[in-house]
Amino acid sequence: MILHADADAFFAAVEQRDDARYRGVPMVVGGQVVACASYEARALGIHAGMPLGQVRRRWPAVLVAPVRGEAYAAASARLFEVFRRFTPLVEPGSMEEAFLDVTGRDRGDVAGMAEAIRAAARREVGLPVSVGAGRTKLMAKLASRRAKPDGVVVVDAELEARVRPRLRLDDLWGVGPVTYEKLHTAEMFVVSDLYGLSVDDLLSRGLSTAMARRMVSIAAGTDDATIRLPGPRGSVGATRSFPTTRTRSTVEAVLCASVQRALARLSDDERLPTRLEVVVRYDDGVQVAQRGPLPEPTTDPAIVGAAALGLLPRTGWEQDGRGVTLVGVTIPLPKPRPDRHRAAAGGSAGGSAPGLG
Repeated sequence: MILHADADAFFAAVEQRDDARYRGVPMVVGGQVVACASYEARALGIHAGMPLGQVRRRWPAVLVAPVRGEAYAAASARLFEVFRRFTPLVEPGSMEEAFLDVTGRDRGDVAGMAEAIRAAARREVGLPVSVGAGRTKLMAKLASRRAKPDGVVVVDAELEARVRPRLRLDDLWGVGPVTYEKLHTAEMFVVSDLYGLSVDDLLSRGLSTAMARRMVSIAAGTDDATIRLPGPRGSVGATRSFPTTRTRSTVEAVLCASVQRALARLSDDERLPTRLEVVVRYDDGVQVAQRGPLPEPTTDPAIVGAAALGLLPRTGWEQDGRGVTLVGVTIPLPKPRPDRHRAAAGGSAGGSAPGLG
């Protein structure tokens, strides 16, 4: 079985753990924009990507904590230490989530192992973790979504047989709005609508080869269940999607928050980036990017954020007539020295490609 373990409202949970003022009350983490909202804040309608000024005006009692990258990196490292005690087969998805292969280690009680992982994370790291279990990564991730906050959901073979055909295609991990629009146009809405279709059938409907193969495998129940152990990463990044906008303050605020989140994912990596890439996606799915150097090798959020804001106008988004639905940043990292490569091969807590948090 595959587990997907995911710390709930990670940044906010770390702040609530470390400062009693934030516990049990609506609070957010962020600078110009909300990077993470506590569940108490989410109940009010506050969400990641919302401009902080809007939050302060509408909910003046909501507390705001600044982003503390080092605290999140330390919590991530401890969290992954817990995961690896239960199994060496751990594939990070981001700094607060991972897939774990517990086949043969759960002694036939996958729910019991999931609860043990949650208890250890709470006891040793002080964070709530939701865990989903399934035969494949897709089912495990869908289960963890439904386990939130702070719970466990197990999708066994019998439940999967009932649930899989009814899964909404726009709810599938990795299916974005552009792909879903093509499926929607072809009158496909749930997994059972894919039954009997081949890769060529889906290619004719405009899907990429990789996505067509993935859809066919999901329909057949043969989707990915392989844990991939991390090596040294080549970059860190973060993106945030939001309702269509052409407001400069919103786009710039989301970009700055993405920079902060990307840098927080560097964990204990000593490499200093020298370049970055800013990405903008329009409401028709077209994506543009601009790359450029940093003024110096650094992980200083102020310097990297200023460089990102300098690249943003070069995307031409303000002169374009389309609305913007996503902004993000990718920060390439220098190749590790041989000694660092060996250390990374052993698996650092944050060694992963970035995820949508």
